[in-house]
Amino acid sequence: MKYDAWTRSAAGVALILLGTISNAQVPDLLNAFEMGGRAMGMGGGTYSNSSDPSASYWNPAGLAHISSTTVQMDFRNRPGSDTSVSGSFVDPDRSADGQYGSNAITFAGVATPFGKGVLGLSYAVGGWIRDDARNDSDLHSGDPGDPTVVTTFIDFLKVYTEFVTLAYGTGSGRGTTFGVGIVFARQNLNNDVFVRTEDGSGGLISETLTEVSSNGFGLGGIVGVQFVPPSNPNVSFGLSYRSEIQLNDVEDGEPYGDTIPARLQAGLVFRRDGLRGGRDYLVGGIDASYFFPANDGRILERDSQLAFGGGVEYNWSQAFGYIPFRVGFRSVQEAGEGFANRDVFTFGVGYRPTSGDWTIDLSIATASGQSRPDLAISMTFFNR
Repeated sequence: MKYDAWTRSAAGVALILLGTISNAQVPDLLNAFEMGGRAMGMGGGTYSNSSDPSASYWNPAGLAHISSTTVQMDFRNRPGSDTSVSGSFVDPDRSADGQYGSNAITFAGVATPFGKGVLGLSYAVGGWIRDDARNDSDLHSGDPGDPTVVTTFIDFLKVYTEFVTLAYGTGSGRGTTFGVGIVFARQNLNNDVFVRTEDGSGGLISETLTEVSSNGFGLGGIVGVQFVPPSNPNVSFGLSYRSEIQLNDVEDGEPYGDTIPARLQAGLVFRRDGLRGGRDYLVGGIDASYFFPANDGRILERDSQLAFGGGVEYNWSQAFGYIPFRVGFRSVQEAGEGFANRDVFTFGVGYRPTSGDWTIDLSIATASGQSRPDLAISMTFFNR
C-alpha cells in the first residue's frame, strides 16, 4: 500500500478515537442521574424540599424535618445506550438507542436526631453513562481514491459518579431550616476502543486496542435552606448549592476531565388537605437543577446544563393506610456536544400502612427511544 494512503487511514482512525465520545449521541446523565425514591415518580418535583434521608444529597436543610431515626434504600436500573456507527471513519454518523441497563442499589441513607438538629449520612449514584458503540457496516474514508476501510470499530464508554455525604440540618424556629454537609465523590471511568483497519483488498493495515481506566476522588461541600411561610404552612421553598469538586488521581483519565461541576438547585412544594371529605390530600412540586460548566477543552467537556421537572402525588386514604399515586415529567438537557437530551414521563405508586414503621414506593420513568421503562423501588424504615 502507498505511504500516503496509509497516512490517510491512520489519520482517519485517530479522528475516530478522538471524536467518538465528544460526538456520541448518548443520553446526558453524567451529572443528573435519577437515583430513585418517592420523588422520582413526581418528576423530581420534591427534590429541593425532601424531608427524608435523601435530603443529605439534594438539600440538607430538609433533614431538620425528620423527627426519628429513618433509613432509606433505593434500588433501580441504570440505563445505557447502544450506538450504531456508520458512514465515513473521518466523520461517522451515529444513532443511539436507549437500553434498560443493569440493576443496582443507587441510594442508601440514614438520618437521626442529634443535638438540636438531625445528622444524615448517605451514599448516592449521582452520575451515570454507559454507551456501547459499534459499526454496523464497513467505515470508508470518504475519498474515492482511498480504498481504506475500518471493518471493526468498538467503543465502550462507562462513567459513573458516587457521592458519600455527611450532613446536618437544623431549624430556626421561624419556619426556616438550614443544612450543611461534606461531600466525598468518586468518579470511575472506563473507555475501551478497538479498531481494525484494512486496505481495499482485505489486507490488514492495523489493529488497535486502547484501554483507559481511571478512578478520581475529591471533596466538596453542600449547603441549603428551606422556608415555610408562617402564613401558609402548606408551602415550602428549597434552595441548595453543591460546590465544584476537583478530582485527584485521575491519571489516564485526565484528558477526559478532572472536575465534577457545581450544582445550584431550587424548588417549590405545596400541599392541599381536605380532599374526599377530609381523608385524602394532594402534594405537588416543581424543581430545577443548574450545573455549571466544567472540564473546558476535555473529552467530557461540560457546558452549563439544566435539569428540571415537576409532578403531583394524590394520597388515597384507606383503613389499612395511604396509597399515594404519582405522575410527573423530568427533562435533563444536553451539556456538551453530542450528549443528547433525556425527557421522561414519570409515574409512581406506594403504600404507607396506618400503623407501621415502613413505606414502599415504586417509580416508573418512560423515556423516548428506550426499549423498556426505568424502574425504581424505594424502601423507608423509621421509628415512630
